[in-house]
Amino acid sequence: MTLSPPALAPDDWRRLRDALRYQGRDLHHRSYAVTSRRRELLWEEMDRCLALADRIEAHLEQLSTAALDPEVETTGD
Repeated sequence: MTLSPPALAPDDWRRLRDALRYQGRDLHHRSYAVTSRRRELLWEEMDRCLALADRIEAHLEQLSTAALDPEVETTGD
């Protein structure tokens, strides 16, 4: 099942993207002060945050392409 992204303004998407990247950097920074097992968990979460930020970046690119060319169809694929 594929969910379509919520209807947010591009500025809101950018805020979410930037917050996820900030969270990823924070998790990486905190990982140096914990045990190796905990570090692995923090890095996994960091990777998830950064991957989601990348997906949002791709969504923003689709939005800007659609704004430049209204005939381009955007889907929730």
